[in-house]
Amino acid sequence: MPWLIFTILFVVFQIVFLQTFKYCTRNTKNIGSLTIIIQLISAFSILVLVPFFDWVFPTYWLTWLLLVIALLLYAVNDRLDATTRKNLDISVDTMVQQVYRIFFLFSGIIFLGRTFIWLKLIGVLFIAAANMFLLFEKGKFRFNKWIWLKVLSTLFFAAAFTLDTYNSAEFNLPFFVFLSFGIPALFLLIGRQSTIRGLVKEVTRKEWFVILICGIAQALTAFSILRAYQFYDKFIEVAAISSAYVVLNVLFAFVFLKERTRLLQKTFAAAIIVGSIVMIAFA
Repeated sequence: MPWLIFTILFVVFQIVFLQTFKYCTRNTKNIGSLTIIIQLISAFSILVLVPFFDWVFPTYWLTWLLLVIALLLYAVNDRLDATTRKNLDISVDTMVQQVYRIFFLFSGIIFLGRTFIWLKLIGVLFIAAANMFLLFEKGKFRFNKWIWLKVLSTLFFAAAFTLDTYNSAEFNLPFFVFLSFGIPALFLLIGRQSTIRGLVKEVTRKEWFVILICGIAQALTAFSILRAYQFYDKFIEVAAISSAYVVLNVLFAFVFLKERTRLLQKTFAAAIIVGSIVMIAFA
């Protein structure tokens, strides 16, 4: 069952990426430079897998247009994500990111003609409720600006990922992942999110090895989930099983990153989100 292997690999690499990224942001002086470095590591490390896949190069202009749009969306998402991951507990950041499934569902209904199912809507409402629950602290709702920024970033991710899920099959997959990380990194550099000096400072930090692992893990995360979703007849199973990282990430953050505030609340919210994702997937 190749789809299951790639889905499990996604869960493993996603947790490694999230944990290492949060660790790297703790001492960074320039979050823009760190983002670009990790993106470039992801882009070039995945190239070692290119020879293991057939070389497919699309000739249809619309495929390239959709790719450019997705890359621009990813560039915005990457920059916003780096900021939210620096300022939020990584466990909270991961749960809020699941809001993308709401956008993913409705974009499928609007643009891809999928059937509207009430049970899926209920699952979506549970995801939203779980995220609102994360805002409840010390007897009242606290509207954290970083959470709202994460929701905004998730909107860009959802649009880009929707395009990628269906566009990636038109390319050599590792090369597609290379483009997905390399071009947005270039956009960020051109957009003056960093300087060459800033990049050098990040590379020469004492945490350079963790940064390297983070970049490689991010590349393998994207590769694994896109490859899993290419088994279209297992789309539902992939969506359900891949959500396991949400709960696991809370536990790993508790152990390795010492994120021990509101643990019960986070675990409960994560369980609701995972259950909602399974409901959406199998409805």
